[in-house]
Amino acid sequence: MAHVSIISGLTRTAQRPAAAALKILILNLMPNRAVTERQFAELFARLEVPVALTFCLPDSHRLHNNEADIRAAYTSFSDIAAQSFDGLIITGAPLDRLAFHQIDFWPELHKILAWRHTHVAGSLFICWAAYAAGAIDGAFTGRQLTRKVSGVYTTSGLTMPQSRFFTIPQNAVRRGQIIAGDDQLGATLIEDASSNSWYLAGHLEYQTGTLRAEYYRDYHKDQTTPLPAHYFDEDYQPHNTWQADATYVYSAWLDSLQPTWRRAHG
Repeated sequence: MAHVSIISGLTRTAQRPAAAALKILILNLMPNRAVTERQFAELFARLEVPVALTFCLPDSHRLHNNEADIRAAYTSFSDIAAQSFDGLIITGAPLDRLAFHQIDFWPELHKILAWRHTHVAGSLFICWAAYAAGAIDGAFTGRQLTRKVSGVYTTSGLTMPQSRFFTIPQNAVRRGQIIAGDDQLGATLIEDASSNSWYLAGHLEYQTGTLRAEYYRDYHKDQTTPLPAHYFDEDYQPHNTWQADATYVYSAWLDSLQPTWRRAHG
C-alpha cells in the first residue's frame, strides 16, 4: 500500500510532502469534509504511488457550519496559487439544482480552471465539478434533471456510484473521448487529452455505506425518496461492487501524471 500524507485538512497528518510523493491538490466542496478526506486517503492508500494531499477551499465560498474551524484547517486557493502540483481534483458538491450563476464561488472557479493549465499536470473533476468544469472548458453541455440519479450503475464496463441531478448527454460532448456511458445515464467518464482533464460523473471514492447515509438523509426530508438502485441486497444491506474499478481508474489517472513526476524524481 502506498504512503499517503495529508498536508492540510481536518485530518492532517504531515506538514510537508515527502520528496518522492505526487502532490495532489483537492478542492473539497463536499459538505462532510472530514469524511471526504478519509475517503480519498483510503483510496490512494490502495495504490502503488505515494501521494501528498493538500485539501483546499475557494476563498469566496461561504461555509454555513463551523467555518472558522474549517478555514483554520484548510488551505485557501489564494495561499497556494503560486505553487505547482502534479494533479488537481475538484470534488462533487450539492449544487447541481442551482444555476451556475447562483453559486458564490463561480467566478473564482473560472480562475482556478484557468490556473490549472499552467500549474498542474492533470485534473480530475468529480460529479458536480465535472458538470461545471465541462461547461467552463467548453468540453460539453450538461443538463439538469428533476429526478435524482442515485445508485450503483455499470456503463461500458465501469461500475460507479451515482448521486446527481444532472446528466451529460453523449451527443453533447464536443471535446474529449467518452470512455464510459450509455443513453440512459449519459457520459460517465470523459477524457480530454488536450488538457489531460478527466470528467467523472460519479463517485468512485465513496465507501460502502456512503450512498446509504445519503439515502437516509434525503428520506428524512422526503419520504418518497427511492432507494439507490443496484446497491442494497434483499436484506437492505449495501454492497461495494465498485472498489476494483475505483482502484483501476485512479491508478490510471496517477499514471497520466507520472511523466512529469518521473522527470522530477527519476
